[in-house]
Amino acid sequence: MLRLVKSIVPWGLGLAVRSANLGLNALTAGAAGWRRRFGTPRTMWGVTPILTLPLLARCDRLLGLRSDSLVFTTYYTTSSFDVNLKRLCEYIYTKHPSWTIRLHKIILRIALMRYDVFHLFCDRSVLLPTRRMEVNEDEMRAITVFDKSLYTYTYGADVRTRQVTLSLGRYNLCAECPEPGRFCMCDDAEGRGNIERISKYATEMLAMGDMLAYVPSATNLHFWPLDITKFRYTEPTWTNDRPLRVAHAPNHPHFKGTQFLLDAIERLQSEGYAIELVRVQGVPNTEVIRLFETSDLVADQFIAGFHGYTALEAMALGKPVLCYLRSPDMALDPVNCPIINVWPDTIYSTLKRCLEGEVDLKELGRRSRSYIEHYYSLDAVAGRLGTMYLRSARFPERINRRIERRLSEIQSRLPDLLRGAPPVPWHLVEQASPEMGLGVDPTLKKVPD
Repeated sequence: MLRLVKSIVPWGLGLAVRSANLGLNALTAGAAGWRRRFGTPRTMWGVTPILTLPLLARCDRLLGLRSDSLVFTTYYTTSSFDVNLKRLCEYIYTKHPSWTIRLHKIILRIALMRYDVFHLFCDRSVLLPTRRMEVNEDEMRAITVFDKSLYTYTYGADVRTRQVTLSLGRYNLCAECPEPGRFCMCDDAEGRGNIERISKYATEMLAMGDMLAYVPSATNLHFWPLDITKFRYTEPTWTNDRPLRVAHAPNHPHFKGTQFLLDAIERLQSEGYAIELVRVQGVPNTEVIRLFETSDLVADQFIAGFHGYTALEAMALGKPVLCYLRSPDMALDPVNCPIINVWPDTIYSTLKRCLEGEVDLKELGRRSRSYIEHYYSLDAVAGRLGTMYLRSARFPERINRRIERRLSEIQSRLPDLLRGAPPVPWHLVEQASPEMGLGVDPTLKKVPD
């Protein structure tokens, strides 16, 4: 009898688990079906704790969707996410580690019931990764089985591989990396494998700027939104009776080309120019913004070949930005981009021209603010996301009509763009071909009134 009981109990437990799964699957499908027919689609932005996640969720809400940002951990930059599970995860990881995998499976099950669209970066997902960086394939398969949409995005390190980066030219992030294999995906075969796996399940893969080199099949979409209301317009008021104040906020100085900036400023100071560098590192985003507000010029990065999010924040404040853009493809609007394009060979000469009044910093500040309002506000990014949803999300027609109405309203709210030529003509950047090892010293001219 005891032997019979021992054989029946596992079978009964297995049957109960299978029955429970079938019931949960039915609930998951039923919830999605109800929202499709009568309700509003829900979207989830996660789970890499990127500063823009809650802003992207707000963009979806502008389109009439219901949306949350969800994370399991946070960086020092911000902890303001809609669903922050950091405390719960830390408790389970430390007090009940045997429940770690179960916890993530439970959260995925809830997410599948709750959300219709999943937005993820390429390095992690709700389920724990089986490799150093990946979107878990079991999770992508579940998203597909339940007929959800999956959109993936890149932030840089999640897709950056070494050989592709080195092939970009003379100035690149891998050339300055102090510890290959630590900060980014790095391994080219591993990176290709991750992208190939994602591409089998993703509704669309999105990338922008230098990240397109690692995901060549991705749609080019600039998806960094800013809440313009959080940025007080403070145009430059510098005059040559005081030092030019240059702000720089590198999280990883070796990846920003910080040393090239230091060398240029020290050289100018040794020549008697009144210029000072103020920099912060490893501080909350609010402190970075305060620093930018009190500066005349913001130095972003000089070897990546693309601007960072902090460049957009500085521009939103009305500050001119120094940054290396490898080619016109790195700008959303290359014809009107107000970024002062510099690379290590030209930082010194460009700053010297600023100090000598050959660059109209005030006008560039006005154009920078306008550029952000027109292209990177919540409305602007919501407009791009809405177009993406209409193209590929497979929402019901009544939802598509709602999105179309919202897009029309958004378009009417966008302010006009202050137009003007790039401070450094693109053909001069192209002449400074990294492959040829040239160091072109462009002549900056004042922006026309």
